Amino acid sequence: MSFEEELKRLEEITEKLKDDQTPLEEAVSLYEEAGKLTKSLNKKLSSIERKIEIITSESEDELESESYAPTEEK
Repeated sequence: MSFEEELKRLEEITEKLKDDQTPLEEAVSLYEEAGKLTKSLNKKLSSIERKIEIITSESEDELESESYAPTEEK
């Protein structure tokens, strides 16, 4: 599942768990699924965060390595 799909499913589960009419066994099963989804979402977020840090670092390195050539005034 994509990040967005997992997040949507987690939101659905949260709503079902808030419902007093959800049977106990179903609630336990949903809670277990929510735990797995949370772990997966956190893993995906960490991966994305690392990618952003790498991209940011590479961009900063490129900016630092560009030579500065002042323009001559006439």
